[in-house]
Amino acid sequence: MVGGISALAGAIVLGPRMGKYRADGTPMAIPGHHIPMAVVGCLILFFGWFGFNSGSALAAGDLRIGVVAANTLLASIASSFSAMCYMWFLYGKPDLSLSANGLLGGLVAISGPCAFVSPAGAVAIGLVAGILCCASVFFVERKLKVDDPVGAVSVHGVCGTWGMIGLGLFADGTYGAGLNGVAGTVKGLLYGGSSQFVAQVIGALISIISVFIIMYVFFRVLDKITPLRVSEEVEFEGLDQNEVSVTAYPDFSITKTRR
Repeated sequence: MVGGISALAGAIVLGPRMGKYRADGTPMAIPGHHIPMAVVGCLILFFGWFGFNSGSALAAGDLRIGVVAANTLLASIASSFSAMCYMWFLYGKPDLSLSANGLLGGLVAISGPCAFVSPAGAVAIGLVAGILCCASVFFVERKLKVDDPVGAVSVHGVCGTWGMIGLGLFADGTYGAGLNGVAGTVKGLLYGGSSQFVAQVIGALISIISVFIIMYVFFRVLDKITPLRVSEEVEFEGLDQNEVSVTAYPDFSITKTRR
């Protein structure tokens, strides 16, 4: 969640890429260079997330670790599925890149509640996360006019926030006795734990406001010290050529290679 809010602040300070928006504000698609490679990257993250959730949510000796792994799987798959169906329903065809982002959005959303919800709750969290991820991508691009090339604001910020609230809704009370000095197990709103739901909402709001303000100020100050935006010439030529003197996509290059 924090990473997504930070990404929003950074993207606002940096500004959109050249050619992203027409003069009237209409967004233009800038397709990724290699969708298969992007999907491979998402699958690597998917595999690693089992270690991330299972290792960070609980001690390795806690038998609940199996539930954590199962919930991580179910939520991510459900999220990718709902993202695919959402785009298929609205635009007539599934969108592979947003299906991949939906997978990551589900992983982010279940990270917080993975030890506290049932498998059914994990699926519900994932299904909502996939739809939120896709809808948020278009909202950020079209309404906020923020250029977020990889959908970090949606995947991490929006889905992470939903995961925090999802814990307050779907925690089933089978785990968490005594955690954080609170008596009893963790119960969400749907299981009679209204106080936990309120705590999750308050925590989410405080995180959004505080992180955005801190990171916006940070990026503004950093931009004054070390300009974050490269020149239009360098952006047009490609950062790979400017930084390491190698053109990553020579088939599309229209500039002379410097040696």
